[in-house]
Formats: sequence, structure tokens, C-alpha cells
Amino acid sequence: MILFGHAVGDKRALIGPARRAASSLLFSILFVGTILLPGSLRAADASQNCVVIEKEGKVEVARKGSTTWSAAQVNDKLELGDRLRTGMRSRAALRWSELSVMRVNELTSMEIQPPATSGVKPQLELRSGAAYFFSREKPSEIQFRTPVASGAIRGTEFNLSVAEDGRTELALLDGEVDLSNGQGSATLKSGELGTVAPGGAPSK
Repeated sequence: MILFGHAVGDKRALIGPARRAASSLLFSILFVGTILLPGSLRAADASQNCVVIEKEGKVEVARKGSTTWSAAQVNDKLELGDRLRTGMRSRAALRWSELSVMRVNELTSMEIQPPATSGVKPQLELRSGAAYFFSREKPSEIQFRTPVASGAIRGTEFNLSVAEDGRTELALLDGEVDLSNGQGSATLKSGELGTVAPGGAPSK
């Protein structure tokens, strides 16, 4: 009985430190997780916030670093470096974020680019064609660029078109947009039309 008592005591003596070590390890894992997980989620959200929500006709996607085009599908996510294009009599709608939607017209080519500044969403590069954009994001939350200009969206609704030579036209329906390039800049208000010709400054 005495020996059995010693055995039980020794076992408890071993279990105590083991439990404390396990609890300490679990706490460390949870602590590290709470630090790393939000950053990981933010990185995932930043690269997956542009989603195809509608398509009509020929809509294709080429992934970053690839020259192969494949048919886009509803719910496809566009990440940094991915390209999208539409064919004749074809259209697509993209959810840029929870508060903004872009409708892409026929014969349009675009690419998802890294943000111009850290801490903001990726920017849209419209290479040719036309797109209608509706957004209620906070100022400078979403940015775009074309072959001849770039712009910062401030809770706006507008139509952006790019000709084959890069000439850009922006019809602003509501809100405010800064349109700029190396030659100058122009701030557009609701109801104004801005144009940028190759080699020229933005005008309205």
C-alpha cells in the first residue's frame, strides 16, 4: 500500500509538469496565431477582391506570367498580374470589392496591377475598350490607369474608355476623380468629361 501510494504520487508529480508544459505550448500557438492570422487574411483579401460575377459571350482570363487564355467562369477570382479580355458582343461584370462593381464592355483588355501605394487595393489597368465603374469606397480606395493617364476614385460613378492609340475619355457621372499623367492633372466633378490624348495633359 505504501509502495502503491508512492507510485501514484510519482505519477501525479509527472503529470503536473506535463500539463503545465502542454498548456504553455497551446498558449504560445494561440498567441502566435492571433498575430500572424490577421496579416495572412489581409494578404489573401488584397489579392482576391476582384471577382467575376457575370459574363456574356467570349470572356477570357490569362493568369500572371502566362500567355495562355482560358474561358472565364462566374466566381473566378482575379489576382495581381491576371488579365481579362472580352470579344465582340461580349461583356463581363466584376465585383471589385463589397462596395464597387465594374461592368466591362466588348473588345476590352484589362489587367490587375499592384497598388500604387501600400495599404490600398490593387489598381485596374485598362489597356483598351471601355468599362463602367460604380463605387462607394472611401477616397483613394481604388485607383486605375490607362496607357496615357491614371486616376484616383472618390466614391464615384463613371465611364472610362480607351481607344486603340491610348486616347482616354472619362465621363464622370457622380463624385470626384483626379486624372493625371506626366504632363499635368485635372480634377473632375460630377457631370464633367475628361480627355487625355497621347503626349498631352488631361483636359476637361
